[in-house]
Amino acid sequence: MNNKTLGIIAIVFGSLVLYSEQEYAWIISAIFIGIGTGIWFWKDKKSDTEK
Repeated sequence: MNNKTLGIIAIVFGSLVLYSEQEYAWIISAIFIGIGTGIWFWKDKKSDTEK
């Protein structure tokens, strides 16, 4: 999996957690959306064959 796929998964999970009935769900949601956004913008490492 590349970084964009992992970032999208984390962002979607964080968005879904936001609608949870738990009291502190917004904190977990903010963490996952922040991590997902960071992973999304992280550059993928290219191997020698892809350059």
